[in-house]
Amino acid sequence: MSVQRTLIALAVVGLSAASTFAADKPGSIKRGKQLYMATGCYQCHGTSGQGGGNAGLRLAPTPIPYEGFLLQLRKPRARMPVYTAVVMPDQDVADIYAYLSTVPRGKAAADIPMLRGVSAARDQK
Repeated sequence: MSVQRTLIALAVVGLSAASTFAADKPGSIKRGKQLYMATGCYQCHGTSGQGGGNAGLRLAPTPIPYEGFLLQLRKPRARMPVYTAVVMPDQDVADIYAYLSTVPRGKAAADIPMLRGVSAARDQK
């Protein structure tokens, strides 16, 4: 088997294992919120995972699939520190993911009285 095929096979097995972990050990929402704040995730991704500015991407209210979330923590792309299993154990990751999965979606501008006129004016342009 070629090196490339071997790497792809290992990646698939690794993602399958991560998926099994997420299903077998659901995270604690309360602990996840505490960890999210204590480990500094909020500094780049906002206090409720909203992201913004030149900092981290939006993580909530609809986070990426768990497998991608875990992979991004372990082998990040772009400007993000590496969170190895020693620094952030799998259960901590599952807890943070559980918290992010429960962040409610914000209201649409049309549903906020102060913004109704703004969004209506913008729609008319």
